[in-house]
Amino acid sequence: MKAFKSMSFGLMLVLTLAAVAPAQNDTESQNGMVFRVDDPMNRNSVTFKSTAPLEDIVGTSSQVTGQLVFDPANPNKGGYGELSVPVRSLGTGIPLRDEHLASANWLNAEANPDIVFKIVEVKNIKPVKTTADASTFDVIAVGDFSLNGVTRRLSVPARITFLKENEMTKQRQPGNLLAARTTFDITLADYGVTGPKGMKIIGNKVGKKVEVSLSVVGSSAGASMAGNSESGNKK
Repeated sequence: MKAFKSMSFGLMLVLTLAAVAPAQNDTESQNGMVFRVDDPMNRNSVTFKSTAPLEDIVGTSSQVTGQLVFDPANPNKGGYGELSVPVRSLGTGIPLRDEHLASANWLNAEANPDIVFKIVEVKNIKPVKTTADASTFDVIAVGDFSLNGVTRRLSVPARITFLKENEMTKQRQPGNLLAARTTFDITLADYGVTGPKGMKIIGNKVGKKVEVSLSVVGSSAGASMAGNSESGNKK
């Protein structure tokens, strides 16, 4: 159980998802449209799954924030961005296990409070479907994934969909939207996550690899929400 925490975020984060995007207030940059990932209704998510002989563990967080930059009119220009998730927001359904996950034996939230994915390149862009109001692409997102104080370069498959603002999308958030989804594996040892010394938890109760799934929607209008009481409840 305690070991389980370590896998908690191999993620994330997702996600999915290319140089680190600087904070900015404009809805457009010279490289494309800026989509802020900051949903007060907590519908963005990152999920991690660990499979081991003695236990399967699934954890999740809805506190995914950041921004993505992409030009839907010129998709081959690629994109970039940055997404982050607080370690202490990861939940596995067992409070004590969540505490262990954030401890120094696992993800060490005190020293490394956030899991961050800085996307530096989006490549291999392949159109999937295009309509008058939406465009979907399969891409490879290349970025620096930081977990437990260690940063490694990853290349992950992702699907992104640009949606022009309309009456239906405004029920989610105002502005044009960019949805991004990705699933990938990380190896805990690559990030110095080994669990309590001498207990051999990883490989028995926690998988050596953790599957991370990220699903986010960013808005060109920022974090403001269209009033829609049926779309969700803020935590």
